[in-house]
Parts: sequence; structure tokens; C-alpha cells
Amino acid sequence: MKPSLFRPRQFATPPALVLVPFFSQNSLFATLQKQAGRRQDLLHSSLLCFENMAVISGFIGYPHLLTLLGLVADLADKEVFFLGAAGALKPRFREPAALQVGEILSSSIFKRFSRAASLPLKRFSDRSFPVVRGVSVDVLQRETPAWLAEQHALKTDIVEMELFPLRCFLGRPFHALVVLSDRVEEKGISPFREKAKFNSEFNRAFQAISRYINHEKSHPDPEV
Repeated sequence: MKPSLFRPRQFATPPALVLVPFFSQNSLFATLQKQAGRRQDLLHSSLLCFENMAVISGFIGYPHLLTLLGLVADLADKEVFFLGAAGALKPRFREPAALQVGEILSSSIFKRFSRAASLPLKRFSDRSFPVVRGVSVDVLQRETPAWLAEQHALKTDIVEMELFPLRCFLGRPFHALVVLSDRVEEKGISPFREKAKFNSEFNRAFQAISRYINHEKSHPDPEV
């Protein structure tokens, strides 16, 4: 990140920063609100601070997210984690599943963000989260038959909306987990009906991130 002429008042957070566009279960978010040592409303989003991590949730799209990150003090020193939803591009994905994105590709306007067509992300050693290749789109309805054919040729597994611009903004890899909510096919987008499975996988992914952060606090050596 390069120095900016716009320097808003920033707020301090713990060393780890967890970015969650939305929580699929209101009960999970309500529990986190009760457990947080500090709560703050921020540009129509929520900031929850705990001993070892801060959670930012409630943002819509990458412009909103990057604006929020501009308010975080010492962002370059934070260990960033992302947890969101994604669409499946491969027929082998038949139900909600938590996956980790090991590489993220650009699409549409994001191709102007970086000379590299794809950028690496960090990986957990936890094999219960299979590693996939993802692509970011800037707006809904970018998924056309021609676009889908291109992604099949590139062997892309999932599609989402924040990871490539976030990776460009930070200028460094970070950990990203996504939970599949639907499958994108030539005939259209087919939502997965197993809402309980989506919630279960989302909660499993969030708990895994929390455990990893707490483990790193006690054991500074990298686990990846």
C-alpha cells in the first residue's frame, strides 16, 4: 500500500483481522457481539474486538471493504483472514462446503488492477479445507456462457467478489476460506438448498480461523 493524501482518523485493532461480509447465522453473530471486549458501528458495518483478533462484518462489495480497511491503523502489520461465500464452477461440488482459496484470478475490471492475471494466497495446513482456485468478479451477472467457458479453460473452481481486489490492495497474501452457496452452470445459477449445511460449514470455518489465531498467539512459529 502506498501513502495516501487522505488520512482519516484511524482505530487500533488486535494483530489479527478477520473480514466477514456477512454471518449466515444471526445467533453466531449475536454470540460474538456479547463476547467482544469492544463493539463499534463503522460505516454501516460492525467492528468487534477480542483479545487476539478483530472482526469486521457487514460490508457489501470490495469498495466498501477497502474503505473500511483504510480506517485500520497499522494495517500493514495485521494478519488478515477472510471468510465469505462463493459459487461453485465445477460439477463435483454438489452441496455447501468450506474451502480455502490458494490462488485468485482476475476477471472483468479487476484485470486492470494488476499485471498478474492470478495472485497466490496463504494456505492452512488443515486438510479438511480443500485448496481451490478462485476468480473474482466486480458485479453480479458477469457470469455469461462465454465467461464460464473461459473459467473452465483456466480450470477455475469457484467465483466470488472480493478476494482479488483485496489481495491487490494489501499487496501481500492472506488466508481466505469460502463456503459454497450455489453452483454456476450454463443454464443458470442453482442455489444449494442445504441451508443447515451451509451454516454448519460457515461456523466450522470461522472456528478454524479463531483456533489458528489463538494458536499463533501462543506459538509464534508459522503453521502453514
